[in-house]
Amino acid sequence: MNQPDRSADEARILEIVDTMFDAISWSEGSPPDFDRFSAAVMAEAVLVPAARPAATTDIASFVKRMSGLHADGAMKTFTEKATKTQIRIFGNIAVAIGGFEAIADGSPGRGANVFLLVRDAGDWRIAAMAWDNESVDNPLPEDLG
Repeated sequence: MNQPDRSADEARILEIVDTMFDAISWSEGSPPDFDRFSAAVMAEAVLVPAARPAATTDIASFVKRMSGLHADGAMKTFTEKATKTQIRIFGNIAVAIGGFEAIADGSPGRGANVFLLVRDAGDWRIAAMAWDNESVDNPLPEDLG
């Protein structure tokens, strides 16, 4: 029985995560690419943002919200990048957890994302994601920062 190449799977998952961060970032003259951001996310994927109380959303609603922040100028610049991403794969399922660094209108922040991925039609797709932001009471662990 042929086993998928784990290193290729890990590289593909990292590519998906990095692409999402790159695509959602924007600055003057460099708009976000929300189609590219959401390309690997299943339409019915569950997203759980950092806000509390916890409330789920979907990729279309999240993109609509972020697109509005960009379009109306409520957030003039936004950059986000992954830091140390850890991946666990078993068969056709994977979990990626990693830190991120973000700068929104000059204000830096950090946090962590968790992605639940499934192999679908030969490629990895995001079935769920959740994230939380670093704070004084919730410092980012060193292995994610």
